[in-house]
Amino acid sequence: MINSDRRRVALAATFTLVALPALWVLNRDDATPGTTASAGIPSPGNGADTAPSTTEYEPQPPVFVGGDDQPTPPGVIDIAVPPGPSANETQARATYSHYWSTGRPCTTLLAPDAATLTIVNVDNGQSTTCTNTLGKAVPPGADIVLDTPIYNEIASLADAPIPVRISW
Repeated sequence: MINSDRRRVALAATFTLVALPALWVLNRDDATPGTTASAGIPSPGNGADTAPSTTEYEPQPPVFVGGDDQPTPPGVIDIAVPPGPSANETQARATYSHYWSTGRPCTTLLAPDAATLTIVNVDNGQSTTCTNTLGKAVPPGADIVLDTPIYNEIASLADAPIPVRISW
């Protein structure tokens, strides 16, 4: 610690040790103990006005954004619900694989063999068609396997497997 700081601390400590007992001695004749008079603040018994009266808290009525006192009931909300699947339609999960055959092949056990299937990506609405060949094994977690270029028409390869709607 710097010498000047030491002197300041010593002076403040000395002043405090002298001032507090002096205030106590000067105010010990006061009849009301525990008043604020020793700190120089006027108290009710020391010539100050009486304490202001307080009123009980009463909350204000709620304020609504519209400015009315009564809230308006919500209106009817229309929710668009797609129709349920028909007899020749089903929900499935689609993935991809490379087929060595020509044409637009796909494989699913949910539709008849050699049927032309319409595949709709449920997430983005893109659609494509393919022919069910039953030429590949369907991996676990998927219901239909599309040829890679056909799959690219409705989704990115990174998204596989995707939810689709199959109709024939």
